[in-house]
Formats: sequence, C-alpha cells, structure tokens
Amino acid sequence: MMINWTVNKTRKKILNNKSRFKVIVAGRRWGKTILSLMYLLKDEFKPNERRWFITPTYRQGKMIVFPVLRQMFNGFVGAKLNESEMSVVFENGAELSVKGADNEHNLRGVELTKCVMDEMAYIKPHVWEEIIMPMLATTQGECLFIGTPSGYDMMYELYSKGQADEEWQSWQFTTLEGGFVPKEEIELAKRTMDEVVFRQEFEGSFETTGNRAAYNFDRDTHCTRSSELSSYLWWGVDFNVDYMTAVLACQYTDGTVHFFDEIRLKNSNTEELALAMKKIAPNIECYPDPAGKARSTTSRRSDHQILRDHGFLIRAKKSHPSHIDRLNALNRKLKDAEGKVGMTIDPSCIYLIKDLEQCQRDKKGGLAKDNMELTHALDACSYAISHKFPIRRMVGTTINW
Repeated sequence: MMINWTVNKTRKKILNNKSRFKVIVAGRRWGKTILSLMYLLKDEFKPNERRWFITPTYRQGKMIVFPVLRQMFNGFVGAKLNESEMSVVFENGAELSVKGADNEHNLRGVELTKCVMDEMAYIKPHVWEEIIMPMLATTQGECLFIGTPSGYDMMYELYSKGQADEEWQSWQFTTLEGGFVPKEEIELAKRTMDEVVFRQEFEGSFETTGNRAAYNFDRDTHCTRSSELSSYLWWGVDFNVDYMTAVLACQYTDGTVHFFDEIRLKNSNTEELALAMKKIAPNIECYPDPAGKARSTTSRRSDHQILRDHGFLIRAKKSHPSHIDRLNALNRKLKDAEGKVGMTIDPSCIYLIKDLEQCQRDKKGGLAKDNMELTHALDACSYAISHKFPIRRMVGTTINW
C-alpha cells in the first residue's frame, strides 16, 4: 500500500473489537473515513468475497472515498482499479467497492462479507434493514456504522443497540479526540456556532431543539450498570394495546432507584404482560396507570384486577396524576435542586432511555402524545416515581393573630 497509516490506542481497540456490528458516533473531522478503510482492509480478502464502503450519495463516495483508494492501489501489483465502478478487484476475484445509497435499488442482489455505512444519519433507514442486512446474512458478515449524528434518528437507534445488544458495540467521540483538528479551531467554531449545532457537529452529541419532558436526564450521568441490586423490587406499568410496557426497578435504603429491566409487547394485552412480568420478577409491588382500576384494555376484568390475580401488589392513587406533576416528580428524582442524582438506568433499558431523551412537552407543559412509538416506558416509570416520591405542594394557611 502507498499510504503509511498509524493507529492510536483508541482506534486499535475499535478495529480489534470482536463485535459483529460496530457503531461510531463522532464529531466532524474525527478521521472516520480513514478508520473505515482500515476496518475494510484489516483482514485477508478471501476468493470472490465483496466488501463495500457505502456513502449517502454516489457523488460523496466519488469525491471523498475513492480518491483515497486510488492513491492506495494505483500501481499496486495484484489489484486492478476500475474508475467507473469505483472498485478494486484483486487477483483472487475479491472486490472492494464504493457505493452510493441514493440509488438504493442498485445495491440489491449480491452477498457481502463486510460493509461500512458512512454518515448513516443521512442514509434512508430501509437501506440497512431491507437491503444491506439481508446481504450480510448468508455470510454472517460484519458492518461498521459511522458518522456524525443528526438529531434522534437511525444513528441514535443503532448507537443504543451498541450499548445493550451482545452482538453490537458502540462508541462516541468528539472532534478534539480525533486528533486531526487543533483545539484553537474548535474553540473558534464554538464562538461562532449555535450551541446545539456545535454539540452535534463537534461533540458528536444527539441533540434536539424541542422542549424535553425529562430535561434533567443525561445519558452520561444516568446510564450505568449497577454492581449490586437491592432486594426491594417493584414494577411500573403502562397499559396499551400498542405497546404494553413495564419497567422493573430496585430501590436502595437511601431512596435511590435503579431501573434495570423492561418489557415492551406489541399488539398485546394485560394478561400477556402479567405473564411476562411473572417470569422476571413475580409477586412484588406494581405501580400501574391509575386509570387501569376502572377498565381493562382487552378484558372484562380491570387491568389492576388482572395483575392482582397474577400475584402482584397494586399501588395506585384513586385519581390520575397530571402530566405536569408526574414530570416534575420524575425530573426531581433524576436530579434534585442540590444536584443529587436519585435515579439511574441500565443501558439495556433502551426504550426507557429513548423516552427520557426524546419525549417532549406539549404546549400546556404536559407530555406530548403525537408519536405513538414514544412515552410508554416514560409513563410506566413516572407512574411509579410520582406515587413513591411525589412533589409536596405548598399550601397557604391563614394565621389568626
């Protein structure tokens, strides 16, 4: 090869990681393209195998990636460059190609052993789910997703899988950690850019301009694996046909809470949810939606009665707490006015974390319900938190002198 690359400790750790699917979220100019090519070239090419570097558009691949390949393999014995196809073909028939995802139907029909999906935030999600993933199935192939985030999109979903799924691994880096951009340039950008845009583009942070419901939640602060679980366990539950949701927590003697498991059932009912809960943690306290006392989602028995019949101890208020009261109690538990963190979440609870990061307030300060994929885990969590740790209201009194 015509380029002499050096690999620092961080990049070496990523390249040597055994996870089948890797996700790197990084700020601009971190060195994503070079690392991606290292990933594709690291292992010996077997006869007739295919490895692809997929960019959001054909033009991006032609301008950014293929010039590096050309520099590497121009005049290289045993490798033939094809400019029009943006590919390198080796003597044993193996192929390394650069592809654009803007004409995704041209990608179908072959099998892959290794793939990079660059700037995944700008590639249509179905390109991975419906086209590339099946192409890797027959070879049990690998994939690296890499890019800068653009809000809470497909890249966020993949990053979250890397924090919870055994076959996945994900990392997050700032531009400065890449080592290619001087600190002075980053400070200059910080002074001239919008704060949210700067965090997204240079710190690789998932950002939203909306009015977050769980505004005190911070992934770096609240997402952690507990070294020891308390024996005091309880469930928070939200009833819906889509989605039946329960979150499991343990509570410590100092009042702190750790959520460490969750259940999410599509097109289901309270009976199925109760059975799933019993398999994990039976016969414990349950803090469900108070409205479940009066009706069932799919049965003549109330949702509360179904849970009781399965051995759970129902703890619910008579009236439904307001969204504002629930959210205030939740945010206070996440971090109080003195900065004390009273609640943590295991990274495997991907739906609860997603809700805490993405759910928004409506115009009245309550919980926005316009996205049916969201709010179920947050509801289940906040029903329990607001019941066990309510906000104490200050009530005015008259004093007779």
